[in-house]
Amino acid sequence: AIMTSLFQSLTHTYGLTTHVAWRAAFAIVPAPILLFVAVLTFIFGQDHPAGKWSERHTLPAAALAVNQGHQIPLDHAEEKSSSSESGKEEKDAEGNAAVSVRPVIPEEDLELVKSTLDVAINEPLTLKTTVKILTNPLTWLPALAYLTTFGVELAIDSKFSDVLFTLFSKKRPGFNQTTAGYYTSILGLLNLVTRPAGGYIGDVVYRHYGTKGKKAWTLLCGLIMGAALLGGGLYLQNTRTSGDEISVLMGVFSIAAIFSEFGNGANFALVPHCNAYNNGVMSGLVGSFGNLGGIIFALVFRFQTQLGRAFWIMGVIS
Repeated sequence: AIMTSLFQSLTHTYGLTTHVAWRAAFAIVPAPILLFVAVLTFIFGQDHPAGKWSERHTLPAAALAVNQGHQIPLDHAEEKSSSSESGKEEKDAEGNAAVSVRPVIPEEDLELVKSTLDVAINEPLTLKTTVKILTNPLTWLPALAYLTTFGVELAIDSKFSDVLFTLFSKKRPGFNQTTAGYYTSILGLLNLVTRPAGGYIGDVVYRHYGTKGKKAWTLLCGLIMGAALLGGGLYLQNTRTSGDEISVLMGVFSIAAIFSEFGNGANFALVPHCNAYNNGVMSGLVGSFGNLGGIIFALVFRFQTQLGRAFWIMGVIS
């Protein structure tokens, strides 16, 4: 909404072309905000849930992983420090037999272990692990799900204002591109609550029903999102929409947007369970499929000019 208002001001007040105004709007609004947040994160953000990066191995999960025989990867400085300490120990031992010591795990920490995820430590990425990840069906299930949930969100955020403007600009006095942008921005603003809530609900369900509960929650979000898109698309295609029915459109597509954003959070609540020892690669792969979904659904809008048809096609795909 802010960028739309700025765009209108740059074109009407300052006389910039639409080609230049959009680029200026990006430089004026999102770029400084992103840089500001990055600086705040760099200054005040923690390196790791344990605090400092050097203390990441002090988490109970690290001790549990070592106890189960997993090797924790160290960076160059840590390897050098470890080798130095090992040399001192050998010198102090004066030829005595080496003793292998494993950390003692408190019983309360053992009770927290419900799945591999609770003791998994990221492994270095090799060709072997890459092939293992890419051939694992569990890699592609959340990736394809995120293709639909995040792809739908991107499509709605970018195209819904055009739909509203086309429908109501001639039927409602004063309904311009800015007004359509304000209505559409409501759907994006919901992300402040809905996306984190989707992940939180997934975690709550996990505590009671395990990984199956997270899967069911993710599927439920996708089904409701798809049904809302299908219903909204058919409504647009088969009904002559008058100016006083914008509330119907906003209601139906708000449901689609809410459960698409719930689904985004639910997906990433499920992602760590799929390749627990390569969570970083898994997160990047799933995230990239979300952007791919945005491209695919944008192409649907490009080739389906009839209002409504693109939305119900997205609903069927979802």
